[in-house]
Amino acid sequence: MTYNFEPMKISRKFRYTLGKEMTTRKYYLSFLVSPMTKRYVEYEEYYAISFEQFNTFTNNEVELLCFIEKCMKGNKNELRIFYPKAPA
Repeated sequence: MTYNFEPMKISRKFRYTLGKEMTTRKYYLSFLVSPMTKRYVEYEEYYAISFEQFNTFTNNEVELLCFIEKCMKGNKNELRIFYPKAPA
């Protein structure tokens, strides 16, 4: 499947993006991850969120950052849109 992510809010400070995936018309949250063991590697994780969550996160950054923390701990893996591919 090919994804077409359309960003609507970007935070350079906290390194996240809120937007809409145009193929499926669903809202998403993405953020950069830097594994502790491999500081020279970064990748982006994408999570599906509801329209209500999108509105909440757009207006409440504290709640958004708490949600990102839960995602990073693996508590929201069922919402992951896809897993990053390892280089061949």
